[in-house]
Amino acid sequence: MNNDSYLTFQLNQLRYGIPATTVQEIFFLPEVTAIADTPPGVLGVINLRGELIPVIGLYQHLGQPHLPLSLSDSMIVLQCQTQRIGMIVNQVDAVQAISPQQIQASLSHQLINNSQHDWVMGIATLESEIITLLNPEKLVQYYEVEKVLDQRAITKNGAVRNGLKHNSELISEPGLYTHFSFQEQQILRERTAALLAAIAEQDAADLMPLAVVGLGGEYFGFDLETVHEFTQIHRVTPVPCCPPHIVGNINLRGEIVTLINLNNVIDLPTTGARVNPQAVVVGLDQRVVGIAVDDIFDVMYIHPSQITAVPIAMHSDRDDYLQGVVPYQDRMMSIINLSKLLTSDVLVVNEEA
Repeated sequence: MNNDSYLTFQLNQLRYGIPATTVQEIFFLPEVTAIADTPPGVLGVINLRGELIPVIGLYQHLGQPHLPLSLSDSMIVLQCQTQRIGMIVNQVDAVQAISPQQIQASLSHQLINNSQHDWVMGIATLESEIITLLNPEKLVQYYEVEKVLDQRAITKNGAVRNGLKHNSELISEPGLYTHFSFQEQQILRERTAALLAAIAEQDAADLMPLAVVGLGGEYFGFDLETVHEFTQIHRVTPVPCCPPHIVGNINLRGEIVTLINLNNVIDLPTTGARVNPQAVVVGLDQRVVGIAVDDIFDVMYIHPSQITAVPIAMHSDRDDYLQGVVPYQDRMMSIINLSKLLTSDVLVVNEEA
C-alpha cells in the first residue's frame, strides 16, 4: 500500500478523484450563504466552526450540466497550504490507492475539454473505471479564495454586510433551494447549526478523525488513523475451518486481506446479502483486515472530550470493542476500538480441520 491515496467522488455519474492528503472534512450538504460579486462557480460560503469557507460548484468547468442540489449531496473541504475551500459533489465513493503507473499524465484534448485542462492532473484507469484526478491547488487559485473572503465584506460570524445574505434568507435564493420541502429546509438548518458548533479552546491537532459507517441499522465510528482505505467487495474466497465472523479473503491489488463480519463480533443482527458490498480496510502494525459494512456515510472530526462512556442501557457483549459513544445526527454513535480489535484473538484464522 505504498501508492498515493485519492478520495473518489461522483458528479453527474462521472467519477473524479482528489489527493486524500488535501481532504480535511466530509459532511452532508448544509446551507450555503451567498455573497455578491463572487467569481463564477462560487456559490457562497459556510461557517465551519467560526471559519468562513468558500463553497464552489464544479459543474461549469468540468463540462457538466448543473443538477439541482439534493439532501444526499456531500461537501468536501480541501486545504492547500493556508487556503480552504468546500466543493459540492453528488456522492463520495471511497479512498483508493492509485499507483503512478495507472495515471496518464499527458492528457489528450479528446479526453478533457479546454476549460478542464488546468484543473486536471491526470486520468487514472482502474480495471474498467476511468477516474479524472483534479489538482486542488489549481482549484484554489482559480476561485481566488482570498478575494472571496474579503473581510471588509464579511463579519467574523458571517452576518449580513455589503451584500452578504444570511443563511435564513438563502432558502429563497432562486435555483438553489426553492425545490426543497419545508422538512428538507429544516434538515439543512440543523446541519448548518452543527457546523457552527465550535469546541472552545481546542487546537485542530487535538481533533480525532472518524469514518462513519453503518452496521446492522446503527452508526459506528472508525478512527481514521487506522483506516487504510474504503473499497468495494467484488469477490470473496472462503477460508475453511473459520469462525462465522471470518467471511473469507479478498484480493486487494495483489494483497490478500482477511474480510470479517463485525456484526457477529459486537452482537449485532446479521443482515442479508448486501446490494453493493463495501469494506473498510484497517491496519495496525503488520496486521491488515477488511471490515464488511452496510454503508459508508461520512468523515467527521471530534474532540476526545466529546466521547462519553457507553450507557448502561447499551451494555452487551460488544463492550469489549467499544471506545465510547458520541452524538451523530439525531442518534448516538458507538466508536469501535480498532486497536483492541486488531490485537485480539478474534481475528485468528485456524486452518486446521
